[in-house]
Amino acid sequence: MKYRKSTFVLFGLLSLAASSARADLTSDLVGIEDQAATLRTTLAAVDGPVAGMCGGLVGATQLSRDLVNEVTRVDEALAAPLTVDGATLDAVERLSLATVDLANEAARLTGDVSAQQTAAGGMDMATAISAVLQLSSDIGVMADRIGEMSDKILVMSDDIGAMADRILVTQEVQSDNLVVTQQSVLATQTNALALVSVVEDATYGLSFATLAADGEALATALSSTTLSPWNMATKLSAAATDVRALTQDVESLRAVLLGDTAQSTVASSATALTQLTDLSAMLAGLSTAVDGYVVAISGLQAITSSPTLLASLKSMLQLSADIGLMANRILEMADQILAMSGNIGLQADQLVLTQESASLSVASAQATVLAVQEWAVALIVARSL
Repeated sequence: MKYRKSTFVLFGLLSLAASSARADLTSDLVGIEDQAATLRTTLAAVDGPVAGMCGGLVGATQLSRDLVNEVTRVDEALAAPLTVDGATLDAVERLSLATVDLANEAARLTGDVSAQQTAAGGMDMATAISAVLQLSSDIGVMADRIGEMSDKILVMSDDIGAMADRILVTQEVQSDNLVVTQQSVLATQTNALALVSVVEDATYGLSFATLAADGEALATALSSTTLSPWNMATKLSAAATDVRALTQDVESLRAVLLGDTAQSTVASSATALTQLTDLSAMLAGLSTAVDGYVVAISGLQAITSSPTLLASLKSMLQLSADIGLMANRILEMADQILAMSGNIGLQADQLVLTQESASLSVASAQATVLAVQEWAVALIVARSL
């Protein structure tokens, strides 16, 4: 009787802890919503001549930076096992919608600045353009982090079966909104690029080229892996580890880039931008390999033991989430190079091509990630894993 009573007490404490963690996450997300609403109100109030807009735009960039920092903090604090409810998923969906609104405001501001380019002073135009580019970069990062939160909720959830339909609705909503946000951010950046002209040169090409080559080699290795009911869990665990390592390499390069741009502008050569384009295109090879795994596992799942299949599907969820994370970081590097470039005019056409290519590659990779997640969750539910 004493043992049973202790068990009930322990169960109660664990349930209370899970409920508290869930409430904290929901509270954090609502707090981020409030920050996003403040930023949107600030952006909506920016109007009039460019000289008068500059103060509001610079203030808005500080708000956007604070917002990105908070979203990143909450995203990085998520840890398994994670118990979620409808309120938490509702908050994630509202945040993804908020990024669309913010991206649309940034696009409007670019149009306002563009309409005044012949009347505004050079220094005012430079300040306004720099602020708009930074805003669009921050909004893109925010959208990425919200997508990553949604992925983590799926990967870390301890009750996928019970919440499967609701989680997938959230995934679909945020995935659609991420695409819309990225399209709006790209339009903002393209329009801003049409307003500038400066000259200089430098390169991150070697790092981009190395990562692209590593990614292509990994995609080839993944595609050549043969799965069976007996080796599936081990092979996919190794694949997930390799994808995680490449993702960490991409994140390390992004950290270096952020450190450099914090100190000064970045002068971008056509070669570096072309190699950054190659890096984003590398995502297609990884997506193709993952699609092959989906086909193989679907054919083998009926004759694969439940423990092996569950472990394999968890690896698939993890590696697909990491590919999505990698895609986001590559696009963020392209955004950061654009926002901090000291030679936009000289490389304007190549910068636009790089942004367009990166956006398309990321959108394609995110579509694969969503499809894999939907498939894995459906299989977990169907097999009652």
